[in-house]
Amino acid sequence: MNVNLIGVPTNHGCDRNGAQYGPKKLREANIVNIMKKNKLSIYDMGDIYVEDIREEDKFLSDKNIKYYNSIYNVNLNLAHMVYTSLNNKDFPIIIGGDHSIALGSISGASSYFKNLGVVWIDAHGDFNTEIISESKNSHGMPLAFLCGYGDERLVNLYRHKTKLHEENVFHIGGRDIDIEERKLLDNTKVSMYDKTKINKLGIEKIIYEIIEKCKKQNVDAIHISLDIDFMDKDIVKGTGTRVSDGYSIEDTKLILKELINSGLVKSMDFVEFNPILDENNETLNICTNLLEYTSNLIKKLK
Repeated sequence: MNVNLIGVPTNHGCDRNGAQYGPKKLREANIVNIMKKNKLSIYDMGDIYVEDIREEDKFLSDKNIKYYNSIYNVNLNLAHMVYTSLNNKDFPIIIGGDHSIALGSISGASSYFKNLGVVWIDAHGDFNTEIISESKNSHGMPLAFLCGYGDERLVNLYRHKTKLHEENVFHIGGRDIDIEERKLLDNTKVSMYDKTKINKLGIEKIIYEIIEKCKKQNVDAIHISLDIDFMDKDIVKGTGTRVSDGYSIEDTKLILKELINSGLVKSMDFVEFNPILDENNETLNICTNLLEYTSNLIKKLK
């Protein structure tokens, strides 16, 4: 199987300097050749173009979403690149950049697959809309847009439709969710596996449950959207919104292993690595290790 590595060097969704350098830093760390060690065909597709916008102009195109035009254009182009990759029967891995890019990657994947499932691995809900968001940072909104809530243009990005059925969305690791965001989520069919559920059931049982639900609901593919802040704040210092009481590298690998081994996973995001915040390349090394581990799992797929 061919893997297409797609970089999205943006920080416009998080409005914090550094996340835009994630793809470049990973390439400098030789991530392509590291992943190729697993005898996998890796094609580096380069970066999605991101417009250079002055910070003082971040509300120029919309008063409720920072850098609106950039968010729209980046995700539109990314959606088409992901769709093209899948249409070629390749496996796209999208490297961020902040988590706003999941709007584009999943819009592309849901345009190719008839009934897409998403496993969202994140300390945050990312289910704000532009109205209820306190920060107006779009990296806290993509999952809501994908499920049909919020700004109409972003909901209909790339294809004029809601991208995901709520019952096909599985959120793992949420422990820092805004009050209004929680109210919105509670009125959806999104499956939330928070700290309480994870402690009660264990990760393996949760992933088994997710896979069984996907099969029952005739999901034809799963997209993994992995925000590295799923892991504990003391483990990943090189990310912008660290949260305590998180998970280990081993927990993250277990989720990836069980999901990818199901054969349903066809695309993946890897986001929110911020090299500026990193210390002694500790987070960089974790990221390269996780991507190498992922490539080894993908290699076994038919």
